[in-house]
Amino acid sequence: MLKILIAVILAVGSLFTNLYGHYHPVPDVASDAIRVQYGDEKCNYMDIFLPEQTEGECDVMLGIHGGSWMAGDQTAFHSEARDARDHGYIGVTMDYSKIFDSVGGKVLTNKATAETMVDEIFAAVAKLKEVLSERGIKTDKMLLYSHSSGSHLALLYAYTHCQDSPIPIGMLVAMSSPADLTLEAKGDTLVEKWRSSLLTALTGEDITDFTIKTEKGSAAVSKINPIDHVSADVPPTLLAHGDQDDLIPYENSPLLCEKLQACGVPSKVVTFPGEGHFIRFSPDEMLKELMANVREWTELYM
Repeated sequence: MLKILIAVILAVGSLFTNLYGHYHPVPDVASDAIRVQYGDEKCNYMDIFLPEQTEGECDVMLGIHGGSWMAGDQTAFHSEARDARDHGYIGVTMDYSKIFDSVGGKVLTNKATAETMVDEIFAAVAKLKEVLSERGIKTDKMLLYSHSSGSHLALLYAYTHCQDSPIPIGMLVAMSSPADLTLEAKGDTLVEKWRSSLLTALTGEDITDFTIKTEKGSAAVSKINPIDHVSADVPPTLLAHGDQDDLIPYENSPLLCEKLQACGVPSKVVTFPGEGHFIRFSPDEMLKELMANVREWTELYM
């Protein structure tokens, strides 16, 4: 297990170091945010940005950051949380455990599986509902906003907890989503190249080209594979993806959209032509198109 995780980090982790901040302490609390600890791990905290008016019902936007399941923290979506707050939502961002623990950049042990991370999202949402209730704030629905590995977790959480989420999920906005971790598309994207290593870390099972075809291996992967949990009950899902993504194949999003629509679930893919994985840094006109879709969907489903 240790050798596998080191291989993943050497091959993939360096791509996210400068973008997400690898191996850093818990950031200071933003002056306009409320920080809440929702679990026992050091990273189990969330930042809450409250709008000026919270009378009556006030919906939530929860941002779940990416970082290859290895890096990043809640500050990645602070700007989106503030924007949500300025539009009358309760803007929230959260951090969660990663697939390894470390000291000084050295890998020590496997830290968390995908199930652990999803359980932490559930705990964060439950704590958030409790905190808001204590402040006399009622919330009816939640929008999940996510990117990359964070989209994998958001989709998995929404699709497996569509019936029991402490705050009901109105809709998802999932960018650059690894919706199907078994997908073989371009063949040269990093998720495809290092699939066995990532699946081993995310499932806690030894996943190889052989074991993934066994009943045990297939069941373990399916358990953490969002597309395998699609049903008519899952929330509306707005997807965005660059068609030149070299980390997570673009084909993930159209494939998920097709399956959702077949189940009668509202779904749409906003394609970013010529763009890669980090579509948050795409040209303004593309981002404006995405946000126009987000506004339209919030009017329909939030």
